[in-house]
Amino acid sequence: MEITLRVYGDPAPQGSKRIVRGNRLIEAAGEKLKRWRRAIAEECHNARQDNPEVFFTDAVFVHVRFYLPRPKTVSESKRPKPIVPPDVDKLARGLLDGIGQSEVIWGDDSQVVKLLAEKMYSTAEEAGAVVYISNITD
Repeated sequence: MEITLRVYGDPAPQGSKRIVRGNRLIEAAGEKLKRWRRAIAEECHNARQDNPEVFFTDAVFVHVRFYLPRPKTVSESKRPKPIVPPDVDKLARGLLDGIGQSEVIWGDDSQVVKLLAEKMYSTAEEAGAVVYISNITD
C-alpha cells in the first residue's frame, strides 16, 4: 500500500518539547506551524477521500521533499541549496506529527521506521512538501 501527499504552503519546523511544572509536556507552536499543520491535515483528509481503503497499521517508510521559498536576497548562484535553518529534521518532525494528528493516514508517527527527508528551494515546484508513504514489506 502506498500514498502520495502534496501539501502546499510554507513548511514549518517543529521545535523541541519541554516539561513544565514537573509533568506537563508543551511545545511552542507558532502561527506558522499551526497553518502548516492545517494544510497537512487538509491534504490527509483529501487523500483519504480519494483512497478510503488507505490506513497504515504497520511499519511505514516516508520519503519527503520539502520545497522552501527562496529568499529574494539569495540568488541561486549565491546559495543553490538551503543550508540554513530550518533544519530538515525539525521540518520532518512537524510533518510527521501533523500527519499523525490528522488521524486518517496512520495511528501514530511511531510507525515510521524508515525516513528519507530532503529540503530544497522551490523553483518549478510551489512551496510545500511532496510526501511518499508506503508499507515496509520484508
